[in-house]
Amino acid sequence: MTNRADPTPPAAPALDYPLRYTFKVMGLAADDFAEHARRLVARGVGEAPAIDVTVRASSGGKYHSVSVAVRLESEAQRRAVYQLLWQDERVVYYL
Repeated sequence: MTNRADPTPPAAPALDYPLRYTFKVMGLAADDFAEHARRLVARGVGEAPAIDVTVRASSGGKYHSVSVAVRLESEAQRRAVYQLLWQDERVVYYL
């Protein structure tokens, strides 16, 4: 799990690109948080279809966990998305 204090992307095993990859983004519960997370991922990879987004509320309802599945063409894309997530004030944690 990565937090806002550490901009380093999570370590990845040797990945064979292109591949399907899921980013998990957590933030305070809000009606627009899933779309916000989807747009952040799309900025890094070019496309993140809404159909590939799932949302789960925390048990107390304070947070939303959003999974965004996308096709990655390179490690540079993966790192670009993690940089965008780290820079965003609404993102609390990301995996």
